[in-house]
Amino acid sequence: MITRAVILLLATLAACAPREQARASVRNVTDLTGRVVAVPQDPRRVLSLCSSATDTVLRLGAGARLAGIDEFSRIVPGTAAIAVLGKGSALSREQVLARNIDLAFVWWYQEDAATLLESLGVPVVKIRCQRAAEIPATVRFVGQCLDLADPAAALAAGVEKDLALLANAPRPNPPAIYLELYSPFKTGGGESYVNDLIELAGGRNIAATATGSVLLSAEQLFAANPERVILLEGAATAGSFASRGGFDSLSAVHNHRVHILDRYAMVAGAGFPEGVARLKSLLANPPVNPAASNQPNNH
Repeated sequence: MITRAVILLLATLAACAPREQARASVRNVTDLTGRVVAVPQDPRRVLSLCSSATDTVLRLGAGARLAGIDEFSRIVPGTAAIAVLGKGSALSREQVLARNIDLAFVWWYQEDAATLLESLGVPVVKIRCQRAAEIPATVRFVGQCLDLADPAAALAAGVEKDLALLANAPRPNPPAIYLELYSPFKTGGGESYVNDLIELAGGRNIAATATGSVLLSAEQLFAANPERVILLEGAATAGSFASRGGFDSLSAVHNHRVHILDRYAMVAGAGFPEGVARLKSLLANPPVNPAASNQPNNH
């Protein structure tokens, strides 16, 4: 007579079999932090906690392989039906196991998530993409991990071509721009993706003399007196920005030059040139009067 314990054991072994078979055929890749990682030859149950990787997987036509994403990756078009398994570095251990994840993309700083995944036997590759110029290499690496090197190379080459065209475009009299991230006074300095986005769209970043992530003081913002303010969709509105204490004296507010940019433009993926185009379009638009609308989509 077969006992309940035997049935459970057999079920467990059956569930583990696909993963063990996948591990039997692996190859080494060097991730974008220099780590050598053994990954499946043909991963099919991918977890992405990195919006750049999520975007690339989808643009390579491999969206069906995404078994899970992080909450921020939801801003990437085409992710509506993909399960969210975590927020930041916080992950659902049970969901990772239930979905039999065979490869995970994480940001280079997500140590807690990487440790958890590796403890569950999931191969983890780390993504580091902080500048526009690093996007093509990121695209190629994701393609390498998915065994889609050729289509990834073609996609990366297209991004390189677009970046070259943007870099060589004339930018006469670039307006001073403050691009606020997800909280007041937070922006990006000179050596950042934010700065690349602003400059390639034809603007001048008011925080360009700083480096990395920047938290400006009110005094610094008023001293810079940006001609244009760019807010991210869902984080603030033109009206709420203008209503902050003393902000009505800023040139951008006084001249109704506060704009809303969709959050997908902040994804350092193959869609970056499109994000630059959307920002350029905003800068070319007529002034936005915050008194006329307090909605987040004032394009």
